Amino acid sequence: MDFNPTTEEAQPSAPAQEPSISSPPRQESRLLLRKLELLLLLGLTIGPSLLSAAYIYFVYGIATQRPYGDSYIFFKLASGIVHEVGGLALLCYILFRQGRKLRDIGFSFRWRDIPVSLGLFLLAWLACYVCYLQIYYLHFFWNGRLLEPWSNMSSILGTHISIAAVLFILINPFFEELIVRAYLMSEISSWTRNIALAGLVSVAIQASYHLYQGLPNAVSIAALFAVFSIYYGTNRRIMPVILAHLYLDILGAAYVFIRH
Repeated sequence: MDFNPTTEEAQPSAPAQEPSISSPPRQESRLLLRKLELLLLLGLTIGPSLLSAAYIYFVYGIATQRPYGDSYIFFKLASGIVHEVGGLALLCYILFRQGRKLRDIGFSFRWRDIPVSLGLFLLAWLACYVCYLQIYYLHFFWNGRLLEPWSNMSSILGTHISIAAVLFILINPFFEELIVRAYLMSEISSWTRNIALAGLVSVAIQASYHLYQGLPNAVSIAALFAVFSIYYGTNRRIMPVILAHLYLDILGAAYVFIRH
């Protein structure tokens, strides 16, 4: 015998959810996200080239030779700033889409990062110097001629300090170390379970885009970056590496500005 015959009938069924109530906000948010993605993509890939073309056309016209001078160096720095800020924004977006944050690839600040970064700076500079010294004497014994060091940083930063140069110097270590060190190494090591391979790839990529300084300098810089990669691979913290890179850039820029 059923003593509770009205149990099922007494409980009214829950009203069916109407998808039309929540779908418009979701569609609007998705549309906004797609617009932001498009702007980010165009700003990063097309923005620097567009700025460069517009600058050369309106300032130099249809130039028959490569533009030069302080104004062009200033523009190149500004274009580099746009490119690097866009790259960092893209990194943040990729991490966001993956449900991660910069902290997940080792980006956070602790006060002890400062003394650690100073130690990294000295060790990396020493590794670079010793490597260059070996190349210098090897070149001399092989060719009987002294190796001329690369000293054309003024073509990148100019001969005098400027707002654009300062901003570029401050942004560049974050751009290089977060993307080519922290993110790249964390991704490769997660795929291969081989942190040594990840560090090797990171160093090779960073050294390769310094080839404009010549092969001896690029190889010497590779030794410097190897110190950074070993530290990050061991500790998975990128802030001391960023600070050490910043010290090196400031030292190089100060040398250029003071010399001129």
